Amino acid sequence: MMFHEVGITVREVLELPEFSGVAVAGGRSGMERVVTNINVMEVPDILDWVREGDMLLTTGYAIKDNLDAQRALLPTLASKGLAVLGMKPKRYIDAIPPHMIDAADELGVPLLELPREANFSDLISAVLAELVNRQSRFVQVSLVAHRRFINLLLQGGGLQEISGAAADLLQAVVSIDDSLNLRRSVSGMCWGPSNEALIGELLDRPTEHLEPETFTDRVEGTVLWFKRNQVETNGYKAEIIRAPVTAANEQLGSLTAVKFFGEFSVTDLYSLERLCPLIALDVIRYHDVTQVEQKYRTEFLDQLFSSDNPAEEGFLERARTFGWNLGLDYVTILFDVLPSREISDIAEYEKACQLAKTQATTVIADFCRRNRLRYILTRHASGILLFVYPGQVNEDDVTSWTDRLLKKARSNLGRWTVSSGVSRRVSGVTGIKRGFREAKVAMDLGKVIFGKGQNIHYEMLGIYGLLLGQADLDEQKRFADEIIGELRDYDGSKGGELLKTLEAYFKTNGNARKTAELMYAHYNTILYRLRKIKELTGLDPNHADQRLSLQTALRLSRIFDMGHHLNGCL
Repeated sequence: MMFHEVGITVREVLELPEFSGVAVAGGRSGMERVVTNINVMEVPDILDWVREGDMLLTTGYAIKDNLDAQRALLPTLASKGLAVLGMKPKRYIDAIPPHMIDAADELGVPLLELPREANFSDLISAVLAELVNRQSRFVQVSLVAHRRFINLLLQGGGLQEISGAAADLLQAVVSIDDSLNLRRSVSGMCWGPSNEALIGELLDRPTEHLEPETFTDRVEGTVLWFKRNQVETNGYKAEIIRAPVTAANEQLGSLTAVKFFGEFSVTDLYSLERLCPLIALDVIRYHDVTQVEQKYRTEFLDQLFSSDNPAEEGFLERARTFGWNLGLDYVTILFDVLPSREISDIAEYEKACQLAKTQATTVIADFCRRNRLRYILTRHASGILLFVYPGQVNEDDVTSWTDRLLKKARSNLGRWTVSSGVSRRVSGVTGIKRGFREAKVAMDLGKVIFGKGQNIHYEMLGIYGLLLGQADLDEQKRFADEIIGELRDYDGSKGGELLKTLEAYFKTNGNARKTAELMYAHYNTILYRLRKIKELTGLDPNHADQRLSLQTALRLSRIFDMGHHLNGCL
């Protein structure tokens, strides 16, 4: 059972000189129960004031004439968390009743027989003195640890330094996980066996395999909610503790500690209770700093994209302040990251989208670092922008190189729905602007043409990328409406399926029989619809040039109907 203050065991109480004449009448199995306070029981309503960890001394006066009260006393006290009961017989009760001894043995609550000459004041003073001494030493240790972490933060220490100090303090392997910024720091491997796989498995053990507990600081009223468990695996015994890192009722991460060859002490739990809020401060501080840096990077790129002269030397110089070299060749990848789960509440959905974008940026940056890529990465209103340097890859192989890169990257982004647009290889400051435009068009059009969750290269768009890559879309809209408008009006008024038939016809490469099979319609019905399409539009689906116009208009119409206004990417 967990206790929430520093105390002494019943066994240690009996080792005090003042308890030299005390005998254990029953409940010997509970000698390791912890005493955190001592009181006298000589009134019937004392039960309302008993606290967990209490040691009670009594002459039995309150229960001397009540057999039922005697029988109920120990079970009731045990339910309150009593540590030990000391009785002094031969004054009001001749001897400790056998049924109380039996109850003590059954409940595992020590029942002490105090000698007639025992002085309650001396016994209480001895226990309280020992408790005060121990708690004073503990408070001193706790304050030293607290100051150490405060000073570490004030000196600019981050997650790695905090985890290192925590590992030294707890003498355990410590992992701090920042779920807001997707950081992780593991320290103290020296406190575990030389088996990294085993340590990793214990650190990552699912939370549901741990038992929930609480730790209360009664002086400050604070509470640490945590989970822990003792495990034995591969010949090693270890205790695992996982505590949440929270701020404003929002979980920002967690601290997991694994202690081999021992258990976590109450001092360790006090340290964790003070440490978790400090970790939360670092998580929030890191997030705020990265948000400010992100703001400046985004403003710089917006100015570059909107500049009429992006080749000017000023952009090269300003880019260097961010550690960016805009003079290299790059492939531009624009990621659109959305939550995988459906969220009906608009405000909650927007919050989830922003969090997904923030966390995915961190994952992509970590992926680029691990693969030793030269890259520029930033969040933008359009999505997550990645400019990656393809190195010595041949021009003809850039697309396949990028596909391999994205395939590896997607294995790290599985928790979200990710669409991406990929530009051609571009060079220099001017190329950066063109690469962004191509990636934006590829992503927006690709989601309509190929669906969400795809990697779309600008080259894959063909004529649609060329047409919609222009600044003024009015002409394209008029072109689509003039051809498709008649078919849409007919379908709307007659309940027809001319548009669906035309799309299926193009999908089957102009094969009317396959179109009929695809639409579960009669072959003659398809032929009739194709004649009707020619009649309404003046364009023959079987004529090569006219078919191209129909196909282009149909695709453009679909894109515009989906509401993808692409002017903002130009």
